[in-house]
Amino acid sequence: MSESTIEQAKREIDDSLVLSAFCMRRIGLSFQDPMTGSAYLRQKLMLILSVCSICYHVFSEIVFIGLTLSNSPRVEDVVPLFHTFGYGALSIAKVFVLWYKKDVFRQLLNELAGIWPMPPLEEEAQIIKNKSLDALRITHRWYFFMNVAGVWFYNLTPIAVYLFELWKNGKANIGYVWVSWYPFDKHQPLAHVAVYLFEIFAGQTCVWIMVSTDLLFSAMASHIGLLLRLLKRRLELVGTLDNDHYQETTANVKLHQRLITYCNDLENAFTLSNFVNIMLSSVNICCVVFTIVLLEPLMAVSNKLFLGSALIQIGMLCWYADDIFHANADVAAAAYNSGWYRTNPRCRRALLFLIKRAQKPIAFTAMNFTNITLVTYSAIISRSYSYFALLYTMYSEN
Repeated sequence: MSESTIEQAKREIDDSLVLSAFCMRRIGLSFQDPMTGSAYLRQKLMLILSVCSICYHVFSEIVFIGLTLSNSPRVEDVVPLFHTFGYGALSIAKVFVLWYKKDVFRQLLNELAGIWPMPPLEEEAQIIKNKSLDALRITHRWYFFMNVAGVWFYNLTPIAVYLFELWKNGKANIGYVWVSWYPFDKHQPLAHVAVYLFEIFAGQTCVWIMVSTDLLFSAMASHIGLLLRLLKRRLELVGTLDNDHYQETTANVKLHQRLITYCNDLENAFTLSNFVNIMLSSVNICCVVFTIVLLEPLMAVSNKLFLGSALIQIGMLCWYADDIFHANADVAAAAYNSGWYRTNPRCRRALLFLIKRAQKPIAFTAMNFTNITLVTYSAIISRSYSYFALLYTMYSEN
């Protein structure tokens, strides 16, 4: 590729990551180096504030859960505390991965530009590319909206409850966004305002972290799936066109090898956050469903948005990982169903090598414990229901 073509490819990739980059900047991270010293200092200060806020947010929830268990260990008192704690803990894991692997992600994006499909493309390939980018854009917008709307429903619910109680009873006390512990009397007027503003900032920071990481993963995984589908299309044409079949085939083999390496690098970068995600998702979903069904009717809208975000979040992860898993298998089928019998022996040997390699699955894992596919999503939903049934039984007995 020429320099101008690579720059155009980078612009197309950046366009697919615009919401992820927007959220990253809100927490003081970026794949582009700051232009000035003051911008660098602002970025580092924002990152420090973001990390410190979510760390204390999670710590305060752990302390409150411990105090609740020691004072009144009833199911209905403890369970509503766990899904927000789980969301915060997952945010800490993701911001660590995002910060620690920032240079890796930057390198992967640069490598992606080198293999990005650029014009001129045949009509069918252009249609595949446009459909993939359009679907990714719609998914990102909905996911962004669900998470931002959800956190602001949480932020504004105490004010809405306060106004309702004031209208109904003539007097009321404004509450807090989250249930947390503080080493001072948070009910004092100035402390109350400070705590409320801090909880808004911490909750919004968790959402920025979650959205930026999830959109980054989904975009990069979607692009791998797109390139595998385009490779499949190219393999289907082998032997049907009057060209150098061997050169065409070796180019396809090299592209497949680059995609395998690229996917493995992306898997290594995200494997920790994927592991924490898989482990916590069942608990988060179970606890918020328990809260929606049995408790806190005034928080129902916020919790339903939380549930929708949690289901979409883990579902999106499993969907794009599953897409790569099957797209790679389709590459082997496309090579077998191509016009290989019209090619020379050297070309056939190259195709055989590609088929053998494509039969080995490309999969994202949770620290190598399990492959992430839609089967994983089904297992998470099933475990969530089992946990909910257990909690419901304990609640009914009490």
